[in-house]
Amino acid sequence: MKTFLYSLFFVGISFFSGDILADDFTDGVQSYKNGQYQQALSSFEQGASRQDPRSEYALGILYQNGLVVKKDVERGLQLITRSANRGFARAQNYLGVMYYEGNGVEPNSDRAFEWYGKAAVQNYPDAEYNLGVMYALGKGTRQDFGEALKWLRKAAMHQLPEAQYGLGVMYARGLGVEKNPEQSAYWFGKAAKQGYLKAQNKMGVLYTEGTGVPRDEAKAFRWFTRAAEKGYAKAQYNLGILYENGKGTNADKTKAIGWFRKAAAQGNADAQKRLKTLKATS
Repeated sequence: MKTFLYSLFFVGISFFSGDILADDFTDGVQSYKNGQYQQALSSFEQGASRQDPRSEYALGILYQNGLVVKKDVERGLQLITRSANRGFARAQNYLGVMYYEGNGVEPNSDRAFEWYGKAAVQNYPDAEYNLGVMYALGKGTRQDFGEALKWLRKAAMHQLPEAQYGLGVMYARGLGVEKNPEQSAYWFGKAAKQGYLKAQNKMGVLYTEGTGVPRDEAKAFRWFTRAAEKGYAKAQYNLGILYENGKGTNADKTKAIGWFRKAAAQGNADAQKRLKTLKATS
């Protein structure tokens, strides 16, 4: 619980400085870090009473999730909305997610788009990415790949790996831009280097095919291994294929079966089929 709460609260401290409103929130974060949850709650409540949007947001998250306080979704929504209306970008993006997913509110793509937009124009990376996705899907707004590309690029430049991966997809498919395998591979690679498992697996595929990068099965093997060892099922299956066929590494049927089993245990249909085939031919 501590790690989860800390990730929620330790945000945006530098956004507000130089007045007393910042103190309550900062004290609340520090108290939480020290395991003093009731004291942290008191600090957030005091900050919220003084209309500090960060404290309102933090307190709203507590009520939304029933952490430290009795769960009260409605109270949480009120506090988060109040924070968002005061211009706190993290709260605005969070509201967008709530409306998009229908979490505690009726699903409403228009409202989600509106809140994402308010946070995105404040250069909040998660909101820039979410807004780009909304434009790409045509949810809450018209479908506009040009706008999608613009917002994904902004988030990608803020080093958000999901957005970097999204740009890779846009260049690969020619959405809002001319198809460009090299640019696609560049952005997939940026995300992969940040540890984004989906991108690491994608880089393995690209090096296997020689798409946007020179064909290099050894590099494919390394990328698949990185993602597979972190539990990404598609990479586990792909790594099994390389071991089975001796591509980028020495052929090793035992290791291949081991990776197929890991992927199959996560419901990967290709791995399940491959295991059946291997069993039938053994």
